[in-house]
Amino acid sequence: MKPINDPNNQQSADSNLDKIPLFEEKLLVNHHQQKVGEIVIRKQVETRMVQVPIKREKLIVERIGKDPELLTAVITKEDKVNGFSFEELRNNNNLYSTKSKYLELSTAQELLDVIAHLGSADKVMVRLEIATNCLERQIKHQNICDQY
Repeated sequence: MKPINDPNNQQSADSNLDKIPLFEEKLLVNHHQQKVGEIVIRKQVETRMVQVPIKREKLIVERIGKDPELLTAVITKEDKVNGFSFEELRNNNNLYSTKSKYLELSTAQELLDVIAHLGSADKVMVRLEIATNCLERQIKHQNICDQY
């Protein structure tokens, strides 16, 4: 058999070749945007007056349109007053604060024991202020307070 590249053998080479048609498929993607609804995001600040103002910020996501709907509300910031949160202080609550003079440590312990034995001790918050004339003691006291 003669090689296919031989110019004298052109006709025999053509008769040995089969033609295979090639087909190609292409996917045409039509991309379009369709509006399915609208939302509005707003920030709401609520304030209650309890001898001092207390605020709570909420991020609110709502669907607007024919059927408005609250999708979610997330509290982003909440103030506290003397350890009481926004929810603990209702509109009709009052917050009363009592201060004592500076006491010796043993007297302060007695005072707290008496208050703890009152019937309403679970609704009492205590803020402790320690006064000393020594910076080293103040640092030690602050470290202890930071642990609680």
